Amino acid sequence: MIIDRNRLALSLALLACVVLPARSAAAQAAAAPAPSSVTPPSRHVTVSLVSEQDAVVPGRPLTLGIRLQMQPGWHTYWRNPGDSGLPTRVRWTLPAGFEASELRWPRPIRFAAGPLLSFGYAHEVVLPVEVKVPASVPGQEARLAVRVDWLECLEACLPGKAELSLALPVRPKASPGPQAVLLAEARKQLPAADPAWTIAATGTADAVQLSVKPPRGTVVTEAFFYPLATRVVDHAKPQVLTKDAAGYRLTLPRDAGGAPPARLQGVLVARTAAAERALEVDLPLSR
Repeated sequence: MIIDRNRLALSLALLACVVLPARSAAAQAAAAPAPSSVTPPSRHVTVSLVSEQDAVVPGRPLTLGIRLQMQPGWHTYWRNPGDSGLPTRVRWTLPAGFEASELRWPRPIRFAAGPLLSFGYAHEVVLPVEVKVPASVPGQEARLAVRVDWLECLEACLPGKAELSLALPVRPKASPGPQAVLLAEARKQLPAADPAWTIAATGTADAVQLSVKPPRGTVVTEAFFYPLATRVVDHAKPQVLTKDAAGYRLTLPRDAGGAPPARLQGVLVARTAAAERALEVDLPLSR
């Protein structure tokens, strides 16, 4: 019998999700109340719209965030949910001339559900959004609204949705708002390219090899690659880290059902003695 892996993954996501012990760094941010409406409320995830600034300044960008606070044991999903789950989605309603960027995604963590491995967030996460503000904003107040849809999982998975809104005064200058610390913490968790790390990728029929050369003197104790695209890496198979003369090699088992991409895109999370680094990867995949 042939089993459709995508259908199996979605079915298992809606039946059960077993959470590996982990904690999102965003949970360390201040827990000030969010100045937004949440309708209807979820029993397991509180979602709110927060702003880094206390006002809208014409012609200056505005940083907002979708804040998800999960009850203990519950989790939501990253932009690539892995073998099961659905990513958080947004649909904005903004004043004329305002434009919202795509969501930005802090580094995820891993969740195991039987033979499947998924990627997402536990405890709390803030997904930053940059909003372009036009040079002229009529009126004394700007109202920003967004619909958020997500999937929340523990032993069962439930769809959630919220209609959020935030009214900010229009002023010639802005100051950090009461939620600014949340956005600052989320920004620290965003993957970024680092020229001090040299990374290359080669592909074979069975695996993708990531060659990683960290800064001199840096010892990597653990690494995991989160691909942006599905069907590139077999998520549930172990990723093996080995030391070689040039640095390190991380072997990523290929997904047998996917076609090899021209580029390898994703996030490499490398644990060192000093810290955990989330490195943005966007490389040609040589063969």
